[in-house]
Amino acid sequence: MVRSRTGRVANVTTVMAAVVALAACTAGGGGGGASGGDEGDGGAGENGAASGGTLTVSTSFVINSLDPGQVYEATGALAVHAMYETLVTFSGSDVSTPEPLLAESWEANADSTEFTFNLRDDAVFADGSPVEAEDVVFSINRLNNLSGSPSVTVEGLSASSPEEGVVVVSSDEPNPSVPTILAMPAAGVLNAEIAAENGATDSEDAASEDSATPFLDQTSAGSGPYVLGSFDPASEVVLEANPEYWGEAPGFDRIVIKNVDAQNQKLAIERSPGAEIALDLSGRLLDGLDSSLQTSGAQDTFYFVTLHQDPEVSEVTSNPDFIKALRASMDYEGIAALFGQDALPAAGMVPPAFPGALPDSETKSQDLDAARDHLDASGLEDPSVSLMYPAITYRGVDLGTIATKVQNDAAEAGITIELDPQPIAAFLDAQSAGRVAFRFSPQSLNYPVASSLVNNFAPGQPSAMRSGWSAELASPEMIAAGEAVQEALDPEAQDTAMQEWQRLLDEESPFITLAYNSGVVVATPDLAGVEYSPAGWQVDLRSVRRS
Repeated sequence: MVRSRTGRVANVTTVMAAVVALAACTAGGGGGGASGGDEGDGGAGENGAASGGTLTVSTSFVINSLDPGQVYEATGALAVHAMYETLVTFSGSDVSTPEPLLAESWEANADSTEFTFNLRDDAVFADGSPVEAEDVVFSINRLNNLSGSPSVTVEGLSASSPEEGVVVVSSDEPNPSVPTILAMPAAGVLNAEIAAENGATDSEDAASEDSATPFLDQTSAGSGPYVLGSFDPASEVVLEANPEYWGEAPGFDRIVIKNVDAQNQKLAIERSPGAEIALDLSGRLLDGLDSSLQTSGAQDTFYFVTLHQDPEVSEVTSNPDFIKALRASMDYEGIAALFGQDALPAAGMVPPAFPGALPDSETKSQDLDAARDHLDASGLEDPSVSLMYPAITYRGVDLGTIATKVQNDAAEAGITIELDPQPIAAFLDAQSAGRVAFRFSPQSLNYPVASSLVNNFAPGQPSAMRSGWSAELASPEMIAAGEAVQEALDPEAQDTAMQEWQRLLDEESPFITLAYNSGVVVATPDLAGVEYSPAGWQVDLRSVRRS
């Protein structure tokens, strides 16, 4: 397990949006699936033959589309990353430094508003045609103009090609995170000619005029090591080795991504003859796992409570001293223990997998004496508040267990919390309406840039406003700290600014981060290259092969 604590634009997406599908998943099957370890002749390309056989990947499906311009969910990102190349990428669990992929080099201007990418000249699409600058420009501009959920990641960006083999990506504002954003699966490069022949457009009216998604849900048009064999959003995605792949030959003839609930994933991988991966065995589901299996993880999710700042919504949660009392009453070590062996008590809002996280030395701890003092200062007599949370199990942990722990910790300081579990759809609707006094949920970054949190959680930003935390309610220091993050162009300076921003959040924000939990990949011992990635695709199927 990875235990070390290791930009800008758009927003982050709550893990809860993906959980809607997770909660409804059932074990998948049928439709051309194959068990792990099947041997085959192997696909062949110019760079050598695939090792043959089938890799089985079990996961609870969170997927709507395999069109890169529409992919926003975990399972879709996993598959799209294997079929579509991006300009740059990340290796393994390290999301601090983008690496070349379709671009062999790039440079930014002084204020990080223009990035020039020099393309390699040997990359080809699955039909054998070369990957050209026009394909990259088409793909990035189409993503932006589609105006769907993944489009927020490239908001304010545009692409052009001043000459053959060169792509220039411009940003409306200084944005040092552009290379990281362009590593995301949604920025996968399409064969523009084939996509356009089947309804794709990069025009400004793409949101209404583009009709390529049905085609791209059945036929891939990328340059990756795998191509789409079949796609059934209820049961499985089948990927096949791309015989025209320009890089190192893929490790398998086929990859079958199957829709399987977490409990059955554990049973299946412990009985598997080999070549199998499970993606949802985290938290308590890792307890008692067969020791011969490989595990890899990183703390990339934070769990937090939010207190509404509008007195008309709640006189209790909008009281600053009440928030301080609740913050001091939490048993952070005990809460983290409920998530399982690889969880950590929180220090700040940025999970340890990402640059900008606070160090271990700043982990928060319970102080009941301080909690009682703050409660006295609040002037509230026997305060009581209702805590809304989604009634689901996420990453192997029943969120009701965590909510009950929060309830019990608060009671030790004299705070009464009533639990209000809600179906996931009802929870999301209430959260969006912005009138919930007190709520609890997990959250993850939509792309691996910690500073993107400022665009959502700083006072006056979308997530903050759903909790009534306007810029007028924040201190000048809090506002200045957020601006310092956005103005920092050097990565080290931005990380430092992010840490200071989090310290101020802990002093005056309505958010209390409780713990960090890990995403985990479990694999049979015969596989190599299986490493959990917090970049959004969970595991790089391109890198997995037999050991």
